[in-house]
Amino acid sequence: MFLTELTASDARFKTLRFGPGLNILLADRSVGSEQGESRNSSGKTSFVKILRYLLGGELPGEFRAAELSEHRFTAELQIPAGRPATTTGRRVTCNATVTRAVSPSTKVRVTNWPGSDSAEELRVDDWRGLLAREVFHIPETVARPTAGQLWAQLLRTYFGNPIKGHQSETDWESGVKLGFMLGLSPEVLGKAGELDRLSKQGKAIRKAVQEGALTHLSLDESALRAQLATARRLRDRVRADLQAFKVDERYAEHQREADQLTGEIRKLNDEGLSLQRRARELDETLRDVLSASEDTELTERLGRVYAEIGLVLPDSVTRRYEEVAAFHESVVRNRKLFLEQELGAVGSRLEAIDHERRALDRQRSQVMHLLSETVALDTFSSAQRDLAQREAEVADIERRLDAAREISTIGDTIKLKTAELVTAVRAETHDQADRLDESIALFNELGAEIYTDREAALLISTSSKGILDIRPSISGDASSGVRSVETFILDIVCVIAAIRAGRAPRILVHDSHLFDAIDGRQVASCLNIGARLAEQHGFQYIVTLNSDFLASVEAQSEGAFDSLPYVLPTRLTDQTDTGGLFGFRFG
Repeated sequence: MFLTELTASDARFKTLRFGPGLNILLADRSVGSEQGESRNSSGKTSFVKILRYLLGGELPGEFRAAELSEHRFTAELQIPAGRPATTTGRRVTCNATVTRAVSPSTKVRVTNWPGSDSAEELRVDDWRGLLAREVFHIPETVARPTAGQLWAQLLRTYFGNPIKGHQSETDWESGVKLGFMLGLSPEVLGKAGELDRLSKQGKAIRKAVQEGALTHLSLDESALRAQLATARRLRDRVRADLQAFKVDERYAEHQREADQLTGEIRKLNDEGLSLQRRARELDETLRDVLSASEDTELTERLGRVYAEIGLVLPDSVTRRYEEVAAFHESVVRNRKLFLEQELGAVGSRLEAIDHERRALDRQRSQVMHLLSETVALDTFSSAQRDLAQREAEVADIERRLDAAREISTIGDTIKLKTAELVTAVRAETHDQADRLDESIALFNELGAEIYTDREAALLISTSSKGILDIRPSISGDASSGVRSVETFILDIVCVIAAIRAGRAPRILVHDSHLFDAIDGRQVASCLNIGARLAEQHGFQYIVTLNSDFLASVEAQSEGAFDSLPYVLPTRLTDQTDTGGLFGFRFG
């Protein structure tokens, strides 16, 4: 796969066109400008980030600027359309285009991809999967490496460590990624990830238990076994008592009878209280009647008083008064008799209620006595609850003991799996020794070409954890310049090995930051190597450089490197606001 063109929907964007072999994208830097890009001054690094974004990467933070919200980036790629022809050994190619908007960033539009007759709009995850299958030929059964990890190695923006595509990449992921590019089995190397996860889980659980985060778990198996023995003994004792217990079958019947008697007594009590209130009312009414009788005597005394003071009432008046008084006395007498009769009836009923209540109470006492002597059902129920609690306690301790055993055996499992993995990785490196030897020899040759006074070696081994350990090494001081040369050589070696194994596109991109700390003569050697090997192995090597830095490299090389055939016609500059890649400054 070659990159032939990179453009954007904004007309101000500098369209970049690329050819096979070495391509140098130059940027003119104004005098006094600081190293690196500020406010996207020229756009060298942005070019690499745009390419990464188009090939399934995340949107860089600086591209979230409002000025870029309507931008769509497009890359034209030359893609092999089939198997190599038998006569020429060359593949038929087609030009596919990939377009991705800044917003929304969830879709990628792919046109003229091999095997597709029309444009397709793919979700980013589907696009990544397509690249993994058809560009890198990653088996679908493995989780590592991912297409993103391989692009990070081929389109570098991180230079802190030669073997890593980004700072947070783990050692086992780096081993799988580089091993895949060198032709080793990702299925074998990827088992290091399973082992790493198991090891982290074991450490996390142990730490949580030790710090008290999992209070119900303990790693002390001996203490748990002692607790379990005690709990089982108590459970068995309760179970034996329960089996020997005899249940009174009439207990429930007696309890219902007691409840019925209690209800009848309660009804009698309620009736008695009501009759007592009625008796009080009758008694008060009777007293009122007696008071009315006393009022008649008062009337007679009143007549005598009138007589004594000389007043004589007419006979007709006296007679009428006597008739009324006689009638009133008759009414009072009848009322008194009725009240006395009703009061007597209430008293009789109260006596009857008392007799009935006493009889029911004696009967209930007999039943309650039976219940108090045969508390069988309550005892049985309590024993059942106690047994259930003991069973739950035993089950909980058994579960905790099993967990402690599993945690304790994690270490043994890790040791066993580690030994198996170490053996498997060593066997894989032995089986692929010819391929690895080619890469090792090429690394050594390139190191000797760049540094005549140093020894270079690509050290490939299996770590004690079963991780493929790849260490590029150049003797002498471990300066940042030497480390950058190690990165350059490793990337060249890996892309060539991956192309031979059919596991990589034919493209490698290096940002200018890789060469910042390298001496000019070594940079010239690196560029010569890149140009020669790109032509020899048929891949595209794209480099971004500042023009003043390139001029210094050519001067120090004393004619050993001539950049003219490789420099792209489009040049970037930070000397004007419109001279950068985007054609304007933003952010």
